[in-house]
Amino acid sequence: MLKVGDMVHVTIKPYHSRWPRDPSDREARGTVVDIDEVTDLFSEKYAILETNTYLHVLCDGEVKVFDLEEWTAEVINESG
Repeated sequence: MLKVGDMVHVTIKPYHSRWPRDPSDREARGTVVDIDEVTDLFSEKYAILETNTYLHVLCDGEVKVFDLEEWTAEVINESG
């Protein structure tokens, strides 16, 4: 289970619809600074809710946000 303070290697899932052209945009390494679980209304007509998990990772001095539906996060080093 991911937690704040873990060092992670994040990679985009293969052949995702938002596949970046630049290979350097397909992965990142850094420290988890926040994890958001957001519940959104997927279908108003059928009242279907979806839960999305967003991982905020500090990479090279910049916080990047990754949707775990599109990205895979592997823990490199666990925090205490």
